[in-house]
Amino acid sequence: MSLVQGPIFQVCWVVEDIAHSERWFTDVLGVARWTRFDDVAFGPETCTYRGRPADYSIHVSIGYAGDQQLELIEPVTGVNLYTEHLERNGPGLHHVAWVPEDFEATIAAAALQGIGVSQRGEFAGVGLEFAYLDGSGGGAPHVELMKLSPDMRRFFDSLVPAPSA
Repeated sequence: MSLVQGPIFQVCWVVEDIAHSERWFTDVLGVARWTRFDDVAFGPETCTYRGRPADYSIHVSIGYAGDQQLELIEPVTGVNLYTEHLERNGPGLHHVAWVPEDFEATIAAAALQGIGVSQRGEFAGVGLEFAYLDGSGGGAPHVELMKLSPDMRRFFDSLVPAPSA
């Protein structure tokens, strides 16, 4: 049974210098615009890393290649899945993300297949939850599952560039 259906919602890279990476993706790959959120904080009340409460902050930048969402994450403070990635692999592709129809049921189905959650959290009050599944069985670093409120979906939709005429 497939855990997810539908298109990939997001592709993410973990980077050491978000401003440099934004410029590279713009200059080389033509990403026209980035929306950056600096110092996004996660605390132990809303996030876990490897099953334990986590306390960290990151810079996040969202851009689009056509209608494909791209994300850049630069870890700032604390220990988390992003710092782990940089230590083990250096900067690079970190995850692909899907938005399953039933977030909790998909996490439970992954657990039944022996696929654990590496990191989980939420943007409190924003309407976005996330869970990273270990993707190593398929050769991927991580698979992210996202739960988006209608307001969060509208926000992401507002960032998609208009098609060129």
